[in-house]
Amino acid sequence: MTRVEPGDLIVETKRRLSAFYPTDLDFLLRNMRVETIVLNGGFTDCCVLNTAFDANNHNYRVVVAKDLVRGTDDNLEAAALAMVSLHLGLVVDSTDLIAEWGNGKAAGVAAADRTAKIA
Repeated sequence: MTRVEPGDLIVETKRRLSAFYPTDLDFLLRNMRVETIVLNGGFTDCCVLNTAFDANNHNYRVVVAKDLVRGTDDNLEAAALAMVSLHLGLVVDSTDLIAEWGNGKAAGVAAADRTAKIA
């Protein structure tokens, strides 16, 4: 935890709803030649969904590990995962994803070394 010193300026009003804004993530991923991102983490109906939209808009393949995310509540989580699966990418169980990576034979499935896991 960072200690706040007298005179430090603290921004408390800025909220980042996507891992892409305002960061250099796209620049980093492009330099690494990453084509697919795997999303996990909290607030499926907010941060994960916003990052999925941004990733799709930046032409990345989007995968959400549904057993590694949680929404504000069950209904909002289900709605967010439905939006991802209908419009943005794949919604899968993490164990199935790891099995496909290990298989390496599935067409169109990005290898683990060409995929960025974003939490």
